[in-house]
Amino acid sequence: MKKALVMTLVLAISSISFAWIEKAPQAKSYEFKFKLKAESFVFSSSALSYDEAFEVAAKACFKHYKRGRHVSEDQGLDIIDVCANPRS
Repeated sequence: MKKALVMTLVLAISSISFAWIEKAPQAKSYEFKFKLKAESFVFSSSALSYDEAFEVAAKACFKHYKRGRHVSEDQGLDIIDVCANPRS
């Protein structure tokens, strides 16, 4: 009787401990499409959330369209507008 009670208790505790184990969140793949005038830019990113992936994609978009050159305020605002609003 005591042995059965101990085995039941061990089984219950081990069942509970497995329920507490959390799985690590999985990164998902996201694809963003940007279009400025006639030029398109597609960027793929893997992240835990859409917001994280979008932030990386928006920075890559701005860097792509700016191309390391100095741009006017209007051009910069156009680039920001395009990079802040990806096409689906």
